[in-house]
Amino acid sequence: MFGFLSAPCSTCHRKEHSVYRAHFCGLCNRLRQDYGLPARFLVNRDATFLSLLGSGLTPHPDAPVSNTCCNPLAKPRELYQDGRSVSFAAAVTVCGLNTKLHDEIDDRQPGCSRMALRGAKGLLQSPFRKAQEVLKEQNFPVAAVQEHLAEQTEREQEARSSGHPDLEALSQPTATSFGQILGHCAEQARDSLEQIGRSLGRIIYSLDAYQDRSLDRQRQQFNPFLLEPALAQELPARLDRDLQFIQQGFERLPLYRHQDLLGQILGSRLRHTCAMSVDEKALQEANKRKKKERYHENWHCCDCCGDCCIAGCDPGDCDCDGGCCDCTPDCGCDC
Repeated sequence: MFGFLSAPCSTCHRKEHSVYRAHFCGLCNRLRQDYGLPARFLVNRDATFLSLLGSGLTPHPDAPVSNTCCNPLAKPRELYQDGRSVSFAAAVTVCGLNTKLHDEIDDRQPGCSRMALRGAKGLLQSPFRKAQEVLKEQNFPVAAVQEHLAEQTEREQEARSSGHPDLEALSQPTATSFGQILGHCAEQARDSLEQIGRSLGRIIYSLDAYQDRSLDRQRQQFNPFLLEPALAQELPARLDRDLQFIQQGFERLPLYRHQDLLGQILGSRLRHTCAMSVDEKALQEANKRKKKERYHENWHCCDCCGDCCIAGCDPGDCDCDGGCCDCTPDCGCDC
């Protein structure tokens, strides 16, 4: 998982954010319980989305439990850490780490860093095996997904040899894997879920490669945007297409709960992530605004766009659907 699916705005959507945190912290606890204390650091936004999605598609979800998360001395609150959905999300997260380590080992040149990665992978074989067993018990096609991901290296070698990378073909292993992961959340909506998953996979592969251009150049690793710079011009249109596919698939999902929350994650939040990822100037300006906010105690940062709002503005009045909040210092907080 790559963490591209961001959380809802904490100031503008307090209720939805509270539900999100209950699933995020519940997943953290489940990772710790099933795979050991270090595994709690693997908790991420993509896995939380997977847990929320499974819960939303279940007619009768498991009840929350009263528990703490990171701070054992904190006041207990309701967390969603039990049930099939969160167990599936935790197992996928651990297996994702296994795949990530395998890819990093293949990409690194012989040396200390590669040896360290091999050592880490060896130490983690027990939780990796346990996660695979959990997925197999839920009838998830572990072997098939591993085969799809293994095709990535072959496709990259073919693109390097030809000198003309096909972004659609290169993203196919990730797209197919994400389609199978999301499709497993609910049998009655498999087609729509797989459509969403495939589009997410294409977006994640493309954005990940685009953002890693400088690092891949330094490491002399394969990157389609380095091999064919013109692909960057095609990227916005490709992202728009997949965002439309995601919206179409989402509208057909038979959700029992979390519809608004999931809609924000796959809608305005994902659109904002895509837009910021391909607009480097806007991303730099947003980072500057967030740094500036630290030095103004009478402002609070609006998560939906990075703008800073003056204290006293009602966050519930901010309009964050696909754009920035209206409440900014420049407007005098008239919202």
